[in-house]
Amino acid sequence: MKNRNNVVKLISITLIVIVLLGLMFYGGLFDRKKADNPLREQQRTTAELPVKAMIMRLAPLTDKLIAGGSVMADEQVMIAAEIAGRIEKIHFEEGKAVKEGDLLITINNADLYAQIEKNRHQLDLAIQLEQRQQSLLDKQGISQQTYDQVLTDLSTLQAEAALLQAQLDKTLLKAPFDGQLGLRQVSEGSYVAPGMPLVSLAKLKPVKLEFSIPERYTPFISRGSRVMFSVENQSGQFEAVIYALEPLIDQQTRSLPVRARYANEKGRVMPGSYARVIIPLQSREETMQLAAEALIPEMGSSKVFVYKNGQAMPRLVTTGLRTEAAVEITKGLNPGDTVLTSGLLQLRPGMKVQITEMQ
Repeated sequence: MKNRNNVVKLISITLIVIVLLGLMFYGGLFDRKKADNPLREQQRTTAELPVKAMIMRLAPLTDKLIAGGSVMADEQVMIAAEIAGRIEKIHFEEGKAVKEGDLLITINNADLYAQIEKNRHQLDLAIQLEQRQQSLLDKQGISQQTYDQVLTDLSTLQAEAALLQAQLDKTLLKAPFDGQLGLRQVSEGSYVAPGMPLVSLAKLKPVKLEFSIPERYTPFISRGSRVMFSVENQSGQFEAVIYALEPLIDQQTRSLPVRARYANEKGRVMPGSYARVIIPLQSREETMQLAAEALIPEMGSSKVFVYKNGQAMPRLVTTGLRTEAAVEITKGLNPGDTVLTSGLLQLRPGMKVQITEMQ
């Protein structure tokens, strides 16, 4: 029994020793962690934050407005029949250029030519009769009433001649202006009715550019202002000149419709294309411009972080003209200053930074 008690005591002492050793081990580990903390804190405070930066320089700055627009032909019309009849002759080739006055389509007009010929003979006879009656009237060989009747008959025949010519002109469809024809909708021998479309005609040199601008930008444009535009089916940009503005603001969109004209001498710009229009608003010849992302707005002011002796130092600035990508700095910075453009949320006054990229 005594031996059993001795064994229990020995086991208890052993467990107590193990617990004490464990406490001493973990206590020492905790103390080492505490000792490491100031070193790590010091490392954090002395670490350099990698940032991007830009050097302030004087350069031109232009504010511009981007608007969507459409390209239109300078003149465009659908050639249509004015009278009913059968197409006797088509005088053009599809897609070809024509001049003003070129004959495009002839509608059967044989009956009109016959009526015109009949009227011509009657008119010749009426003219001779009027001349004889005028001679007799001068000699008082006939009454004034008799002469007036002859003159009336002559005038009626002349009016009929003008009417027949007008009807004949409707059978001879001509180009109203220089331009390019589209695809014809009929063939020779087709019967057409009044108003039936036959072929389109468009004037492609020059072309019109139509777009709208918000009403707050209307003071910046006028007749003669120049705009740049691009289209999806051609590379590069084109310059157009504003020639007309609507006199009223559109009440639905609160914008002003505007039209510009582009010479299109090479015919590269096609009507119907979507146009991306660039409208210059204001410009500065020499000014300091800052990347918009580098500006930090504050209550009633703005600031930036400037790189100086390896540290980020805040500086209040005054801004001017703004564009989508840049801001004009009128006060607070000088040419040659290095301004930080990234990591702005992490920057604190006096923080050490390392410039990894110059923009």
